[in-house]
Amino acid sequence: MRPVAVIIAAAALVVGLIVGFFLGRVLLEHQWSQPMSAIDPKAASKAANDADPTPVAGTKVLGTLPIQRARMVLKDFTAKDIAVVPVAAFGADDTGFELHVVVENKGTCRITEVSGVAYGYDAWGHSAAANRGGEHYVAFSQKLEIAPGAKARLGQKMKYSQLATLALAHVDAYACADGTRWKRN
Repeated sequence: MRPVAVIIAAAALVVGLIVGFFLGRVLLEHQWSQPMSAIDPKAASKAANDADPTPVAGTKVLGTLPIQRARMVLKDFTAKDIAVVPVAAFGADDTGFELHVVVENKGTCRITEVSGVAYGYDAWGHSAAANRGGEHYVAFSQKLEIAPGAKARLGQKMKYSQLATLALAHVDAYACADGTRWKRN
């Protein structure tokens, strides 16, 4: 009688683990079904006080997704963009923390200024606080020169991005030398 009880208990455990795995996956997919959201005006004003630069209210930002899922979402989100970010990272040296963003110009005009949002991730690919308010995003903005088909790197000092080492980013606005401007809706 004992071996039968052990077999039944083992079978119940296996079935429970399988059901739990698939139920957890369904719940995660539901949570990730709306990966982008607009910044709440209250959150934007709270973070603006002595924080690293935060995006303005209404800016679309990624939720706290694992880095692989976030890469998929950003690939779709920026598919038609002229100014794209192929590489971004947070770093630190003796003087403090810094965000590094490489911007690529896929257009025909010479870009002179860019701004956007960068998202911080820890070494394991989990969202990490990148500003004083604990949010995983910061804004970046800089004047630079990017010829058509070229890339340029911008660096921006950060104060509160201690755990963030990996980064993903997207450009939300740019200006060209000929006066053309683009801003994400």
